[in-house]
Parts: sequence; structure tokens; C-alpha cells
Amino acid sequence: MGEKGERAAFPWRGQVHRAWPVAALLVLALLGYAGLLEWAASHGPTGAVQAGVEAYLDRSERVAVEAFAAARTINAAISVLKSMDLSAVVAQVAPLQVLEPVDELAREFSDVMVVSIVAILVERLVLHISQAWALSVVLPVGCLLLAAAWGRPTGIGRRLAALGRGAILVALFARCVVLAAGWVGDGVTDRFLAADLGRSMSVVSSAGGQLGQITAKAGPPAGAASASLLGRLKDDMTTTWQQAQSWVPDRAAVDAVLVGLPDQIVRAIEVFLVQTLVTPALVGLLLWVGLRRIVSDPEWKRDG
Repeated sequence: MGEKGERAAFPWRGQVHRAWPVAALLVLALLGYAGLLEWAASHGPTGAVQAGVEAYLDRSERVAVEAFAAARTINAAISVLKSMDLSAVVAQVAPLQVLEPVDELAREFSDVMVVSIVAILVERLVLHISQAWALSVVLPVGCLLLAAAWGRPTGIGRRLAALGRGAILVALFARCVVLAAGWVGDGVTDRFLAADLGRSMSVVSSAGGQLGQITAKAGPPAGAASASLLGRLKDDMTTTWQQAQSWVPDRAAVDAVLVGLPDQIVRAIEVFLVQTLVTPALVGLLLWVGLRRIVSDPEWKRDG
């Protein structure tokens, strides 16, 4: 029996063929509005992935905040050191020439930490918004628009189909992008970046603490401001000089703290950029391309 004869003998088959995709879309929309899709995503296999991603974001945010605090501590300590003329007591090289590159690098490090913290907060925000809206509102709307456009090859049908596919794409992308980026980022960090990050953060935190201790001792010597009587001027100058030698930080101690610090700061910057910006961007791009190819499959464009 030919195709035309089969259609004539079983005309209901064409109607069923056109109706089942619409019914499937309507069922998906109903499940989404009822919250069952989000419940399944939160309690199914993706629930464990989501818990791991949230823990990963917590760890990343905590480390980024600690790094930001350490960088600001280094900046403050170096600002104090640059205000002192160490060459008068300890060395013949002005501290400004030695500390300026480290100060600039620490300032850039703190800026990168701000960007990393903001990126983590954006990921959290996307995750929370997608939990509330992606599968419960946006996806059902896309399914309804696509169902309304099914079998209508006219202009309005194509526009509705395009809107429906776009809504479905945005919903799936928003719900999956943070999970995928966090899962990949956690694996990459654990296997390739954790050791370098731990070593760099140890050096940076230690340097911030040591510089803070050094500069905490730096201040005007006690009683220096009270020297005002001409008869005691000579004794006061001698006392002030002796005290200055005790509270001005030792150049050797400062150099010992700064040894290797720039390299570790650069390494930490690289790790944080890969962890919070590069990896999420690459994963998001690949996920968007993949979902777009699936949602925009030519089968969806055919007349049922």
C-alpha cells in the first residue's frame, strides 16, 4: 500500500502524529507549573551535583575573601614602609624604589579578588533565580508557545515557535550553567590548581601578617614630640636617634618577607582568574552552543 493509500485508509494517523508533540509540550508545561520539574532537578541526581557546587562556591568565596584581606593588609603595610626613610638608618636605597612594584602587584591582586568575589556572587544569584523561575515559569511558557505554534508554518506560527524555543533555551541554560561550571571548576581546581593555590595563599597570608607585625612597631618614638626646651635639645636629639634605630623596621627583615611574594601573588591571580572567570565562561559557552543545537533542531521547524 502506498503512502497516499495508507493515509486514506488510516486518516487518524496524521492527526495523532501532529497531536502527540503538542500533548507532550502541554504535559511538560503542566509539570513545570506544578513545580515537579524543579523538585525532580533538586532531588534527583542533579541534587547531589548542586550540593557539591554550592559547597565549592562557599569554599571559593571564603578563600577569595581571605586573599582580599591579605592583599589589603600588604598594601597598608607597604604604605607605612614607603613613608619611612629607611636609607637614613639601615640602607642606602630608598624603600620606595623597592616596595613600589610589590605595592602595585598587591593592589592589582586585591582588584582581581573583588572581581572574583563578584563573579561568585553572580553565580549564586543565577542559581537561586533559576531555581525559582527557570523550570517553573520560563520553561512552561516556552512549551506553551511552541505548542501553540506547532503545525502552523505561517509567519505568526514561526514567530511563536522562535519565542518558545528561545524561552526553553534560556530556562535550560540558566538552570544548568552554574551546575556545569561549578562541577567542572571543582574538578579542575581539585586536580590541577589546589596545590598551587594553597601554596600561594600560605605565602601571601604569611607575608601580610609579618608585614603587619613589622609596621605595628613603627611609629613616633615615645616622648619625641615633648622635646621643646632649648636646654634639653641635645639630649633629646640623642635619645630620639637611639629610639629611631629601635622602631624603624630592619631592611633585612622586610626583604626576607618580600622574597618570592610577587611570584606567589601572580600565581594566585592566575588561579583565581581560571577558577572564577575562564572556566565558567568556557563551560557556559559550550553549554549554550550545545543546548542551542538541541533546541533549534530542524525537526522542531517542520510542519507536523
